[in-house]
Amino acid sequence: MVNPLQSCELSSEKAAKTAKCRTCHAKSSSSSLSIEFFKQSGWSDAQVMKLMQREPRFLHANIETILKPRLRSLQDMGFSDTEIVQLVSSCPRMLDLRDIQPRINFWRSILGSNERLIKTSRKNMFLLTSSLAQKIEPNISHLRECGISEQCITRLLVALPSFFCRTNKCINESIKRVEELGVSRYCKMFPRALFTVMTLSRARFDATFATLMSFGWSQPDSLAAFRRQPAIWNYSKKNLSDKMSFLMKEAGCEPTYIIGHPVLLTYSLEKRLRPRYEVMNFLDQNKLLDKGRNLLSVMVLSEEKFRNKFLFLLRKEKFIAQYDSYVVAVHGKHLVVEVN
Repeated sequence: MVNPLQSCELSSEKAAKTAKCRTCHAKSSSSSLSIEFFKQSGWSDAQVMKLMQREPRFLHANIETILKPRLRSLQDMGFSDTEIVQLVSSCPRMLDLRDIQPRINFWRSILGSNERLIKTSRKNMFLLTSSLAQKIEPNISHLRECGISEQCITRLLVALPSFFCRTNKCINESIKRVEELGVSRYCKMFPRALFTVMTLSRARFDATFATLMSFGWSQPDSLAAFRRQPAIWNYSKKNLSDKMSFLMKEAGCEPTYIIGHPVLLTYSLEKRLRPRYEVMNFLDQNKLLDKGRNLLSVMVLSEEKFRNKFLFLLRKEKFIAQYDSYVVAVHGKHLVVEVN
């Protein structure tokens, strides 16, 4: 008997593993029909193979009562054939749902587009199948009660969709934890702080405190930094240690200066902190600056503004080696950078 998955170019071993029952001619026939249906709907051999490996039961799903109505429903909602393949591939179990339309309409009302919905679903396969009434809607309502804007909820959803699929108890505990760390739910940094708490284990979180305190920070100093820049906690111990060492030993910053401006620790050491410091130090040594500049004011500038304000001085004064050194450090290769 011919294996119905041979049309998807599966090896006999994979085919046997994917479709367990090959003794019944009727089931074999339905398998071939299911595969052919997906291929006629715009799926490639590889895409069908991957789908059947994840959900072998679709080999025998009824085309007229299950597969065709579900895919037609997605088409009626404005999804292209390509988008349907991407969406179903990210969450195959959505084809089991009878209420797929209200679910998708709910998520699209928040995310704003099919593209964003597909991108978010790829990050969490349970997003579309989790209960809206029992889990998703209560979680979102709680975030709104905390003063988190719709825009922030959307950003959080795109960045961490699994957050919304967690139990209400877990969400409440995370919000409480953030407030215990001194970040008010009405503070603009609350969403970022909540994201950090949700994505890091307690051990990893405490390890960052220990890293900062090893450079002379007190616990209140570290808490103050968290309230200002919770994103710092997403960096590794080595990343933070390297930045702290550079700022204190090479750039000559006092610990109090870094504590007061923790945003410095969010910049790349190799692509911003060190290259810009070396440019400014060189300009200062060659008396090309009309006045002194504090480190923070230089680091916060956009790349374009930094080039136009300071880097062009290297070109103007024919310091080509220093100019090229900066460009290579920041861009990874020699570039012809236009300066005004």
